[in-house]
Amino acid sequence: MTKSLLRLDRSGRAGSVASRRSVLKLTAASLLAGSVGGVPWVKAATQGSLPSGLPTLDGDLLVDDAHRQAAAWDGGLFVHHTPIAVLRPQSVEDVARIVRYANSRSLKVAMRGQGHSLYGQALVEGGIVIDSSTLNAVRMHGQDIVDAGPGALWGEVAKASLAQGSLPPVMPDAMMLSVGGTLSAGGMGETGYRHGAQVDHVVELDVVTGRGDLVTCSAEHNAELLRMVLAGVGQCGLIVRARLLLMQTPAHVVMRTLIYGDMESFLSDQARLTQVDGLSLLNGAISKDTQGRWQFALLAGSFVAKADEGNRPPAWMAGLRHKSAAAPATTPIWDYLNRRTARINAAKVNPQPSPSIALTLPDSSIRPFLTHLLSTPEASIGIWFFEVSPKIPERHRQPLQKVPAGNMAYELRMQRRPSAVDAPDHRAMLAANQALLPRVLEAGGKIYPPYAPVLPKTQWQQHYGVETWQRFAAAKKRFDPNGVLTPGAGIF
Repeated sequence: MTKSLLRLDRSGRAGSVASRRSVLKLTAASLLAGSVGGVPWVKAATQGSLPSGLPTLDGDLLVDDAHRQAAAWDGGLFVHHTPIAVLRPQSVEDVARIVRYANSRSLKVAMRGQGHSLYGQALVEGGIVIDSSTLNAVRMHGQDIVDAGPGALWGEVAKASLAQGSLPPVMPDAMMLSVGGTLSAGGMGETGYRHGAQVDHVVELDVVTGRGDLVTCSAEHNAELLRMVLAGVGQCGLIVRARLLLMQTPAHVVMRTLIYGDMESFLSDQARLTQVDGLSLLNGAISKDTQGRWQFALLAGSFVAKADEGNRPPAWMAGLRHKSAAAPATTPIWDYLNRRTARINAAKVNPQPSPSIALTLPDSSIRPFLTHLLSTPEASIGIWFFEVSPKIPERHRQPLQKVPAGNMAYELRMQRRPSAVDAPDHRAMLAANQALLPRVLEAGGKIYPPYAPVLPKTQWQQHYGVETWQRFAAAKKRFDPNGVLTPGAGIF
């Protein structure tokens, strides 16, 4: 691979950065400078210190308290692990250097994108957090391929590809998520019933293994590393470049919202729509009406070239059992993709704990599970945003992106919110999630790791299944023999 593909830094990044040869950025009030072996060396007077032997870096290793504390929390706001330093790399070689350094000094390393995991998966106590935001290049290769750095946001990928009339087959619902973050988890979206997960459309990765080796992998070369990094929660390697397939995409999306009064009609119509032509987006939502009764909304959309095409009733609506339907809404596709950005950014102003959970259940157990959840106040406590979307398990082809067995499954995303910023009821919501986990696993369900509590070893084995667990464990020993990568996931 050429040097240009390996170096994913680019000019114009946000913030002020010192010279590219600097090793440490200092906070004079809290740091004491010295030198060991001719390599710049800094010790935090009150915060502990990094071991000696730091490599020369193109980027910056930040040891001041402000940066360390910013990397000590994630989106859940109830797990706190303080790293000893934060790396802002300016080349992929920086990532490899710091991982090799961690191996030599018995340190742990985790790569952090936008910090949207909820249970400490990308945090590391007393280790080094790699801030991927500086590795954010997006490079188009015609209309069908894009290279993206791990810190590139999906919104940046979408803008670049839409300019060429294309889009990744599966897009998340939040444009401020990072490429490396979702590919390490799986990457779900409203086209997933048709196209699987984001990891099913990756053709090549550049990866830094737990040994600190920089490796290019694909289905033809280093295939096992590719399989064990995609949806691998950072256990065997850190993504430093992803090559993604794109598909041609019309300019507009027409969304239809169908309201249901009963769960059975809602679920069966979702399953039916996974088999029709002319449909692109498929999702669902559960909420309470003004009388406090649960109601179900089926959300279905089609990509169209011209806005006025949205006025034509689609053939796929015939025979559906909804009780009412809203008028179709036609928007430019970028506006639809970006629809939640303002709300998510507004929530960051007054952040509060997010004891949420995402999981997938087989068709055979979805009805009793939802019946229990919706009829048990202790189980549904704090749910304010509840999505239910169908999945076709055979379309999810990566071994670590686990979905239930069978012909049909349903993904549940339950976002819970405390009653107030400082309210203690988020603890009851965390307890509700913990209580659901055995029920999910016993029913043949699977969790979505960044949005689910960290499992004990026995439940991880149950989640992956015996064969995949053994394969994953062998890969961990092979690619990360010292166990330096991503300890917060709690898998090994």
